[in-house]
Amino acid sequence: MPNRLELLGRHGLDPFTSGIDSGEIWPDSIAPFLQDAHADPDGFLSDLHALVAADHGGFATFGASRLVWELYGGEALDNPAAWPLIDAGINFKRARGLPTANLTGYEMQRLTQRPS
Repeated sequence: MPNRLELLGRHGLDPFTSGIDSGEIWPDSIAPFLQDAHADPDGFLSDLHALVAADHGGFATFGASRLVWELYGGEALDNPAAWPLIDAGINFKRARGLPTANLTGYEMQRLTQRPS
């Protein structure tokens, strides 16, 4: 799973030059998690967070953030169990010095929601 998340993270950050085929993202990095993610969202999110804890803000962490959005869409912004993963994705981008313009709409929305 960490390898799938890393691929999703690398592709999510730069889909054009990552060298990762976009056609592989859905079947390899998103679809395998649909059933578990919807059967027990809070449990899945907790397990996902624990899985990337050792990644320390790397591409697997960013991939987990992207996976949350792909699986739950806007509902993720209403689920406190998703917030640490979304926040980690935002922090990943900010640590790389990316401007606010590089944040997605949901990342900007979460940025305005979270405490300073």
